[in-house]
Amino acid sequence: MMKKFALACASVALALPALSQEAFPSRPIRIVVPYAAGGATDFVARTVGDRLSKALGQPVVVDNRTGAAGAIGAGEVARAKPDGYTLLMTITDSQINNTALYKTLTYDPRKDFVGITQVVRSPALVSTHPGTGIQSIADLQAKAAQGKARLSYGSWGIGGLGHLAGETLNRNLKAAMVHVPQRGEGPVVTDLLSGTIDVGLSSVASAMQHVPTGKVVPLAVLGQQRSTTLPNVPTMAELGFKDPLYDSNVWIGLLAPGKTPQAIVERVAKEVNAIVRTPEVSEQFVGRGFELLNTTPAQFAVSYNAEFNVITQRIRELGIEAQ
Repeated sequence: MMKKFALACASVALALPALSQEAFPSRPIRIVVPYAAGGATDFVARTVGDRLSKALGQPVVVDNRTGAAGAIGAGEVARAKPDGYTLLMTITDSQINNTALYKTLTYDPRKDFVGITQVVRSPALVSTHPGTGIQSIADLQAKAAQGKARLSYGSWGIGGLGHLAGETLNRNLKAAMVHVPQRGEGPVVTDLLSGTIDVGLSSVASAMQHVPTGKVVPLAVLGQQRSTTLPNVPTMAELGFKDPLYDSNVWIGLLAPGKTPQAIVERVAKEVNAIVRTPEVSEQFVGRGFELLNTTPAQFAVSYNAEFNVITQRIRELGIEAQ
């Protein structure tokens, strides 16, 4: 009798873990955005989050945790329980650039996160204003060679892709341009419109509305393909610039804490990918100047590793540090 009782108790004990495991998801999910509300990352997070809530049958809350170039929000998610209920919607900078810019970070992007999906990419645009008389990169090079006036270029911040691409181009052309960093892409476009800077590095999304009016003159885009929004603007590679940095773009992606179960990662990726493929959402994103990526977790990992080496190496080569 005692033996049977012991066996029964063992069977119950073995069954308890399975019974205690909750099906995912069974409660609200929080998506942390480490940048201000109203920006591009926030827009993507809220567009996806609203529909993800309906797909999973649970509330999805977007929580903006700003500061330190995305490091505060990213660090919070890195320390969160890896159960799929705290996710991060962020851009390239917090997961790649920050590792080379800051001497100390509260998280290690390569160990503390797993990529779910890169939702969209935001092509970077090299542009000028009509007052410069510049219509192409060749014109920019010719004007710089004249040396009659000190040229300047603006970017959305120290160590961002715009800064890296702008300074790389600056050295490629031997233009001796002065860097004017801003806090975001909006101020870069404002500086272009006012003629405060000669060349601007921003996203296509931020500048595209001013291209048809001629207030902003596009010179080139970064990335391996042309922008669908500005299809007549060549890539840097098409213009003969083979530096791998020019193939990069800012992506907006969804990530989870590093030890999140693969089954949860794949489930969320599947749902988000399906959302982005819908005509309603894809048209919204393309209309805002984004290019759809919609990668799988495996594709995200491959792309991330390739970009990590290129971007961090360039930051160190240029001697750029956070200020």
